[in-house]
Amino acid sequence: MREHFGDVLGTDYSVADLPGERDLNIKITVGEDQMVLKVYADDDRPWLLLQDRALRHVAAPGLRIPRPLHPDIVRLSDGRVMRLVSWLDGAPWSAIDPSDSEAEALGALVARVDRRLADLQIGIEDEAVLQRPFRWNMLQALELRRSLSVIADPHVRAACEGAFDEFEYHALPILARLKHQPIHNDANENNIIVHPHGLGLIDFGDLVLAPRVVGLATAIAYAIAPALDPVRAAIPLIRGYHMQWPLDPLELEIIWPLVRMRLVMSVINAAEQIAADPGNAYLLISQDAVPRLLLTLTQASDYLALCRAREACGYDPSPRARDVRHHLRTAPARSVLDLGAGRSAWIDWSSGSSDPRDTHGVMAMMRDVDVLAGHYAEDRDVYLGDAFEGEERTVHLGLDLFQPAGSEVYAPYDGAVEIVEARPAVGDYGHVVILRHRTTAGTSFWTLYGHLGPSVVEDLAVGDVVAAGALIGVIGDEYHNGAWPPHVHVQVLTDLCGMGGAVFGVAPRSEATLWRSICPNPNLMVGIPPGGGASDAHPVLGREGIAAQRRVRLSRNLSLNFREPLHIVRGEGAYLFGADGRSYLDLVNNVAHVGHANPFVTAAAASQMATLNTNTRFLHDAIIEYARSLVATLPDPLSVAFFVNSGSEANDLAIRLAHAHTGARGWLSLRHGYHGHTASVVDISPYKFLGRGGEGARDYVRVAELPDAYRGVHTGPGAGAAYAVDFATTLSTLDQPLAAFISEGIVSTAGQVTLADGFLKDAYRQTREAGGVCIADEVQIGLGRVGERFWGFELHDVVPDIVTMGKPLGNGHPLAVVVTTPEIAESFHNGMEYFNTFGGNPVSATIGQAVLDYVLDGRLQAHAADLGEYVKGHVRRMRSDHPLIGDVRGHGLFLGIELMRDGEPATREVSDIMEFALPRGVMLSSDGPANNVFKIKPPMVVQREDMDLFLEVLDEALRAVR
Repeated sequence: MREHFGDVLGTDYSVADLPGERDLNIKITVGEDQMVLKVYADDDRPWLLLQDRALRHVAAPGLRIPRPLHPDIVRLSDGRVMRLVSWLDGAPWSAIDPSDSEAEALGALVARVDRRLADLQIGIEDEAVLQRPFRWNMLQALELRRSLSVIADPHVRAACEGAFDEFEYHALPILARLKHQPIHNDANENNIIVHPHGLGLIDFGDLVLAPRVVGLATAIAYAIAPALDPVRAAIPLIRGYHMQWPLDPLELEIIWPLVRMRLVMSVINAAEQIAADPGNAYLLISQDAVPRLLLTLTQASDYLALCRAREACGYDPSPRARDVRHHLRTAPARSVLDLGAGRSAWIDWSSGSSDPRDTHGVMAMMRDVDVLAGHYAEDRDVYLGDAFEGEERTVHLGLDLFQPAGSEVYAPYDGAVEIVEARPAVGDYGHVVILRHRTTAGTSFWTLYGHLGPSVVEDLAVGDVVAAGALIGVIGDEYHNGAWPPHVHVQVLTDLCGMGGAVFGVAPRSEATLWRSICPNPNLMVGIPPGGGASDAHPVLGREGIAAQRRVRLSRNLSLNFREPLHIVRGEGAYLFGADGRSYLDLVNNVAHVGHANPFVTAAAASQMATLNTNTRFLHDAIIEYARSLVATLPDPLSVAFFVNSGSEANDLAIRLAHAHTGARGWLSLRHGYHGHTASVVDISPYKFLGRGGEGARDYVRVAELPDAYRGVHTGPGAGAAYAVDFATTLSTLDQPLAAFISEGIVSTAGQVTLADGFLKDAYRQTREAGGVCIADEVQIGLGRVGERFWGFELHDVVPDIVTMGKPLGNGHPLAVVVTTPEIAESFHNGMEYFNTFGGNPVSATIGQAVLDYVLDGRLQAHAADLGEYVKGHVRRMRSDHPLIGDVRGHGLFLGIELMRDGEPATREVSDIMEFALPRGVMLSSDGPANNVFKIKPPMVVQREDMDLFLEVLDEALRAVR
């Protein structure tokens, strides 16, 4: 080794043997460095060079894989060859009991590795290497069928036979349609390395050319082997892969057949290799767990496993559900019960409801109706007894139809009897019938009728053909129906999931989304009209369920606050309340301008919603009165209003107004400024286009320096004038006519930066002299929040040409406004009509008026001024005890507290303080380029005692993070 790798090893090193399936692996320690020498019996140079090239290609920051340590493949005199790679520290996956988060990380790792391998440039020679005859290439797995006789256990051998059939006739044709690429192909329990810095993946010696789903199936096969419920154990792994590299439904369709095929390959290969090399302990690894897992997966429901995988990726779990729901909505169905005059009511059996659960009480509710209905997907606390053993099941998957015992039950569609049986346990169905049907598109589905009388098991037999409208049984009494008040439980199923008559009629809360797809809402077929709520009760998923669903149903670029995200269920005034009952002082939410759930605003909204809501093409008082009231708060000549739905829309419209009025395209924005999320507004928002994922400034946009007098280019007295000179320089670089300059009065995303004195006035002058218009973005800071003035631009003694407003106007209702001058409005009246479907509708205008009235009548502007000065004064006095406090700035209830350590942004400390404050009941957030500024912008109804709580917690936190 020293002869060939002396430049790497030096003269002082130690060696130790490592286990391996085919080749010799030696761990070498050189001081604190470790590496692996891999020795191969055959001189297959193209294959080994391809491995090294793959390792170099896959290497990326944060991706823990080995790296080649020597450029050459070394040939020994006896014909063997050697290569040297780095060692990955950590424990093998087989040594840990993995958590769901670790399984998710494993899925992401496999996806990242194979995604980078997909871009590896391969030639004809490489393809030949990757498609060589190889016992671990799943695309060649049928070659192993001739070796089935090596498996002694007849049950395992039968499972292998079934897996081969499924692979050959179902999976292989789909694999042939998928893109083939190099894949790692060996993420087994000893090649996955667990370390505090993240998972790693070693051994690229099984690279093959195959669809990527083969690599995922391989990882699943070994990762789930020890699990009690292997299908569930695979779900976070699949989710992690999908979040990193989205899977197609066609790939998911074959994921479980591929997992079983990999297990079959492992069983057969191990049996043959052990017979050839009985002393190789490495070959015995997993060979107890693998056959056991194969048998478990063979007995599991393929359909339920597929549904779980699809749910993990955010798809509708049941692939048949869409067609079945369409059939239920559109195909004529016969009535399940005689509904008489059709009078119906709904009974509430949700947890905590006071509606009766006993026969006498339920029958009393039926006196004036023909049928009493129990909700689908209702979260109930009535399910007890042996029928509901295991994980607590509470979410009702059927529709309960209450009528007196003996009432006849009819088939809704043509079908055949799939199951008819007695289930006499208390809480069970008593007697149940399941019918099989087909949709007009030919998709099979089932309907279930539970809690029937005993005659059904005598009158029907499996296989009986049943016509639509035919009698299938009668409602049983409580002595024959599982001890329930007389009713029929009607359920629709897209599959029985291998459970027969014991198929879930009630789902675990954690699996509500899964089972609601497998079992669509029967009321699509039955048609009980809404009353006291819809037929679908829409169960609450709980914090973990919401978090899991959010990861795949919402875009990953929508982040959450805090390391452990909160499940917020209610708000009142300046406080938010979690599902666990804890309260949090909300210092973040300037959207709830006049307080969460403000009763004055909600009453106005409810009243108008109950009266009229339509678009603005009709005459209506609300929009005119609101426009008048809003304009009355603005200086002349700002007097013409446009109503939209968000601050982004408002700024998007402001861009159009500026272009229409000036005929120009040039634009000036302040560094770190943010004005919204539409394409046109992102293009004028340096916070976005100069930030992560941004594309840089467009050729018509120039970025002026942020006039930050604390930590900017110019500081202290005279900074405003210096920034104005810089503004002029920036403006001079614009090589086309100027349309507009846009700015907030306090730049929020920059870290609540108050513009240096005199800057904005000079910038407005320069803008107008250049032919542009001045836009004041008041989306964050307007409507009295800054205290001293009603609008942020008024702090700078300027009058803009266009004002955009948003967040606070509707107190959480989507409402925004653009106000401009008559002259600019007239320029926009160019023949292209501006119409906004929802902008300024009667409900929105009424809400806006209520918020404005509450601000004015409640003297919230003066309240903001007083309370803001109180808070700033206290925090400034804290500086003597807490040198982390760098700057305290802002106006009213729009404040910034910037933390600095040794002249550098204290980003980590700000994050730690946010987490420190949360369990103490104070919700904080940060902003600024370095995220080292606390932004204080609570609902305007926050009180002094609330801010005292904040000040106490801040003081305590600053002492704790020293």
